[in-house]
Amino acid sequence: MTLAMQWLDEHQPVAMLIDTRSVDPQSVAIQVRAAALRARLPVLALSDELGDLSFADAFSWGADDVVRAGSERALTARLRRLPRAEPGEPWNGRGLALVAEPDPVRRVVLARVLRNAGYTITFAVEARDTEEFAGRPEFTLVVLNGELCSDLRAIVESARQKGNQATWIVACAPRKLRECRNELNGLERVTPVDGFAPPENILFVANELNAGARANLRETPRLLYGTTCAFRPAGRAEDEVGYTYNISASGMYLRTLAPPEEEVVWLELCPPRSERRVRLVAHLAWQRSLGTEGTATAPPGFGVRIVDGARADLEAWQAGYKAVAGELN
Repeated sequence: MTLAMQWLDEHQPVAMLIDTRSVDPQSVAIQVRAAALRARLPVLALSDELGDLSFADAFSWGADDVVRAGSERALTARLRRLPRAEPGEPWNGRGLALVAEPDPVRRVVLARVLRNAGYTITFAVEARDTEEFAGRPEFTLVVLNGELCSDLRAIVESARQKGNQATWIVACAPRKLRECRNELNGLERVTPVDGFAPPENILFVANELNAGARANLRETPRLLYGTTCAFRPAGRAEDEVGYTYNISASGMYLRTLAPPEEEVVWLELCPPRSERRVRLVAHLAWQRSLGTEGTATAPPGFGVRIVDGARADLEAWQAGYKAVAGELN
């Protein structure tokens, strides 16, 4: 590992491949991301399986995509789409964000996501530091590990009294989401999220809270939903595999470093609350390549609008979306 870090210090690689079968990816990732010059180095995870757990685990320690080990075609497709020029300095127009997180891996990954989205980062690793920093009015975003403080509502209310008007995202274990939601109920621009979900979900939730009324004007709200999705340009023979980021009743956004360039895309995935796969036809709406974009609301990938499919598949998609939307209301 020491030799690898030395090599990285002496060169400017286009990307880094981490074989999850032979190394501890979290340990490698935290060493790679610890240096500012490597914070935005594209990282691809090589895995034997391309399932939900493979993607979620890789995103949790900072990978940008997952590729099946041995698939030269899939790897080449992603490497060809990476930016060749060295990235410039991140845009920092979104203000100051406090990341209160004791776990070093989560802390480093969250910082990378938020910096690339335009935030300047301050860290807190203990409850005392969190309480001190949180009351400062200069913060526009606070990302808090829910295990760090015993009385979440009290720390938010105390910060508000001191002039803090930031958006608050509280990351907690899935089993504690309902309890945390009840504790924070009624506080403006404060919400809990699944602390085990990909860190980019924090950015999505922050953007939605900051959008406020604008988000409510959408025909159907966008909802976080993560699962593997096979996709290919219409008429092509082979699939690529991405991971859904958010969905609506009529579309979705997929995470991948190899978005299609053609207008019509075939998709195959499981709708929410279903184990039955559906096949959908979609039109490419937009795509985002890897790089620093201060106005980014999503990681690298592409958004699509669903336009066709078998009747049963379209109904299954609508049913799954409505089930998730109903649970959030």
